[in-house]
Amino acid sequence: MAGVSHATLRGSSHERRPHMGGFKPEETADPMGDTRIAILTQHAPPEQAGGVEVFNESLRRSFGHVEIFSDEHREAGDGGLRRVLGLEGPAEAVRAARALLRRHEEDPFDVILSNGLYGWPLTLARPGVPLVQVYHCTMAGFARHTLTLRSERLAQGHVMALFDRLAGIGKHVVVVSQPVLREVESFYGLKARLILHAVDTNLFRPMDQASAREKLGLPQDTRIGLFVGRPDHTKGFDILLRVAQGMPRVLFLTAGVRHPSLLENLLSLGQIPHDELPMWYAAADFFFLPSRYEGFGLSTLEALSFDLPIVVSDAAWPFPEDPSRCGVVVQGTREHDYAKAIQRVVGSRSRFTPRSFVLPRFDFAMFRETWRGYIASILDTGG
Repeated sequence: MAGVSHATLRGSSHERRPHMGGFKPEETADPMGDTRIAILTQHAPPEQAGGVEVFNESLRRSFGHVEIFSDEHREAGDGGLRRVLGLEGPAEAVRAARALLRRHEEDPFDVILSNGLYGWPLTLARPGVPLVQVYHCTMAGFARHTLTLRSERLAQGHVMALFDRLAGIGKHVVVVSQPVLREVESFYGLKARLILHAVDTNLFRPMDQASAREKLGLPQDTRIGLFVGRPDHTKGFDILLRVAQGMPRVLFLTAGVRHPSLLENLLSLGQIPHDELPMWYAAADFFFLPSRYEGFGLSTLEALSFDLPIVVSDAAWPFPEDPSRCGVVVQGTREHDYAKAIQRVVGSRSRFTPRSFVLPRFDFAMFRETWRGYIASILDTGG
């Protein structure tokens, strides 16, 4: 099918070693090794890849056989009424779901997962296996917290939210944070299981700042803040611009979609491959995310894993725990409040210990075992 991406992703295989002295070591079979899982998900181009894509990769690492189905392209001439009503996403979900269902008929899956509103076609199709709907955010919550135009609120807060809610009806529902759990229950009337995201604490671990700055060609004697995300209203990019303008001695780095800037202390890095981000975290003095809405905020978690103190909005702190050992969480959108928070963090960085917050809660091994146990329980009870 034109425009539909179907990727088969398998977990790593183990090398077979020769038996010594005629003794055959006991083999421990992986109970989930033969479980076939499909994921129906939105496609993000490389310059927009984010938390959902990292989540998909984490599931791939957790199971033996995962196939991902997504709609890669918005075809020219395919807009029309769908674009007027804001229905590109639901239409793309239908195309991707058709490809998944054809594959399911050829070689059935044991479980099918779907991300966000992309799960809505499966609610109607009912392919005969357990269905798991994962909410990384909600369209209703996104509209409420970020959109100001009435037409936008109609499209996102009502039309898209209808598909978003439909995606979870009659399925096992998983959410990635407490705020999303509250939204799914209050806006959609759905019961859900909370399974937190994970961060690769081996990849995102402390490194020497001076060495990182030398390799990246950054000044050693300048305070540096790092922003990771899209340069848009939702991520609070307008707030970042105002803060940077008022703090000319602080260098702000932005990783994500490249953007023009007239400020000398604002450097757009463009899209950084995920496995290269650690060097930029290492070079920074603080992580900055004045976002208006986040479902989870994986980049915040990556910064914390790096032992990098944070200055973020309350939307970018989705955890019930006290953030005081991790940095400063700012209420509202006033640039003055963010500037004061930055001064506080860079002036006493040694008092913050954010990595100690991450290790016992968000390690990948915990994510893997939780998800494997969850899927096993669904299969044991017959879906």
